[in-house]
Formats: sequence, C-alpha cells, structure tokens
Amino acid sequence: MNRQGEANKEAWSYRAYEYWINDLGVPSEVSRDMLKQPKRYLRRHIELLGDIKGKKIANLLGFCGKKAIPLAILGADVTIVDISMENKKYAMEVAEQAGVNLNYIVSDFQGFDISDYTSYFDIVYLEGGILHYFSDLNMFSRKIYEMLKVGGKVVLNDFHPIRKIFKKRDIFDMSIDRVELEGDYFETELWLGEVAYKKFFSDSEKDEFSDCLLRYWTMGEIITAFASAGFIIEKLIEGPRFDEYKNIPGDFTLVASKLKIIK
Repeated sequence: MNRQGEANKEAWSYRAYEYWINDLGVPSEVSRDMLKQPKRYLRRHIELLGDIKGKKIANLLGFCGKKAIPLAILGADVTIVDISMENKKYAMEVAEQAGVNLNYIVSDFQGFDISDYTSYFDIVYLEGGILHYFSDLNMFSRKIYEMLKVGGKVVLNDFHPIRKIFKKRDIFDMSIDRVELEGDYFETELWLGEVAYKKFFSDSEKDEFSDCLLRYWTMGEIITAFASAGFIIEKLIEGPRFDEYKNIPGDFTLVASKLKIIK
C-alpha cells in the first residue's frame, strides 16, 4: 500500500461505524427501510444502471453499503471493495438484517489484486467522493476496464472538478464563503483533507482524527484516463450544486462501456 492508501486507510478506520449509526441509524432500522423502498437509495442513477437483476456489480469504495445493499435487494450479485473495516462492519450488519448476501472485500483498490475478477462484472458502480482518493487515475481506470465483461459498463458519480478553484472544496460545507475563489484548477499535488465525517463530531473530538491524502483531478484528466483505458464514453452528465448556487456545477456522472472492437 502506498503513502496515500495508508493515510486514507488510517483516516477511514477511526469511528466510521459510530458515524453511520448516528447518521443513518441502527442496522435493523436501516435494513427495514431499504427493503421497503430500495430504489429510493439508487434514485439518482437507477435508470443509468438499467436492469440489474442477476447482474454482477462491483460497488467500488462502497463505504457503508448504502448503495450496494439496495442493489442486492433488487436482485444483483454485489461486491464491495473498500479500505475500511469499520465500513464493512456496518454494511454487513445491515445486509444480514436485510437478508441479502454481500461480498465485502477490505482493500485499498490501488493495491487490490483483480486476477480473480478479470472480465467478471457486468457493472462497476461508484458514487460520491471517489476519485480524489487516487493519485494514479490511469491505473484506476485500467483496473475497472479489466474487471468488466465485454459489453459491461461503468457508472461513476463524483464531485465536479470545478470545486478545485473554491476555497471550500467540500460542496456540502455551508460556511458563508464556500464559493470564494482561491484554488488552482490545474494543480497536481496531493492535499491533506479531512475524512468526510469528521465535521459531524464535536470540536473537542476532532483532534483525534487523521487526515486523508487527496488528489483533485480536472475533467480533462478524468475523461482522458477512461478513454485511454479503452472505454467508449456514452454520457457525461453534469449536475448543479445541492444548495442555492444552482448556477454552479456540483457533481457529474460518467457512463462508459467496454465494447468489443471488431477489426
């Protein structure tokens, strides 16, 4: 595991289970809601995923299983690859309560051996705060390409790269200067950044948290990496921010396919 992976593993290994309990609820309650309305948890991307029943889906960086478990409820065979044992603990408890199987692999995806999963998955699904955890985007996109069957697709949702120029890069940060311009869109260095849930703990507890090590990408770098891996880009959907600044992009969703090239 490289330096970035080690930093991110340490950050996501501290009190994540506690956070999910406080944020989403105890597994028995969450599982009941997922069983009642699984599509609600996937509502932003269910049409892009298509018919998932019986499909093999990799939910990379699947965190607490909030997307993977509804996919399994709807009939998919789901595998999560995520760096945090705390995330796995919560996800497996919810999956057990929901009565679904979930293959959860705790690993840094940068060092994950995909040999058992080559040309295995129909869909690779990634959602929310993904790419900044990787310093080698070409490696990342190639591994996804190799994991997919011919005809398979990747659905990637992430924060929009325009946040690189904002003083506050957390698009959910409600501070008054959150859209103040300060950054460099073309920067390439690694940044120290708070683990996503740190802000939900009290000030007296925050000093105990480790920082993540993040790399922020441009849209050009993202599209080039996936195209270079061999993907056919089908859609790039840009969405607005989730606050009152609807005139500024907040996220994007990339849909790309692994197609057989006939020479």
